[in-house]
Amino acid sequence: MNSKNYDALVLKSINLKDSDKIYTLLVRGLGKISAKAKGVRKINSKRLSTLDTLNFIRVGLVGESEIRVITEVKMTYSFSNLKTNLDKLKTAYYFIEIVNKLIQESDEYDGVFELLIKCLKRLDEKTFYDSRVENYFEINLLKILGYSIEVGSCVACFNSDFTTRDFSFDFDQGGIICSHCSNSLNYLHTATLNSFNYLDGKLPDQNLEFEEVDQILKFYIGSLLNEAPKSLKYLKL
Repeated sequence: MNSKNYDALVLKSINLKDSDKIYTLLVRGLGKISAKAKGVRKINSKRLSTLDTLNFIRVGLVGESEIRVITEVKMTYSFSNLKTNLDKLKTAYYFIEIVNKLIQESDEYDGVFELLIKCLKRLDEKTFYDSRVENYFEINLLKILGYSIEVGSCVACFNSDFTTRDFSFDFDQGGIICSHCSNSLNYLHTATLNSFNYLDGKLPDQNLEFEEVDQILKFYIGSLLNEAPKSLKYLKL
């Protein structure tokens, strides 16, 4: 059977038998898949480091079963800069954890692949670190996967008059809800709504507040996963 080459990002790996490993890959055109690398843990294997977690690779795959076999691999982008910066590395691991947990095997979301590579490359820039890239990734990932957050109007009555009503966030419905439709007193700041619209590309950069946005996004993603991402506890260190 002929091998086909694909662009892929290594999400995680587990040991198998004495010298093999099973890799979870996010593959352009295939989605999330499992692939076996035979003999990769042998001391003379040249492929092991190329298949490190967070590596962007060009990989040869054979088979169409539940677990494909890796025939060859070449490095495309190692993200070496972010791997030497603890804060950036923790953010990158958070990205791949939520992608791995929100996407099922063989779900083809090329938009997720492109978003993940884009944000990892941004983190990899030596002079760059902006925590907003984290929120940008979260809100766009949710949109691609069909969990878009509604911040333009109330999710219950569709009212968008921000001058006469207060708004809180409804996690069950995935959007803001006005004071006429909810008894919640946890009202959002106007700056938080502006920050959501900025991340969604609807407002220019200005004096924005992201603390509430970050809390909402983290909690919403946790509710979708039915648990808080494990990497969150390291982000806060």
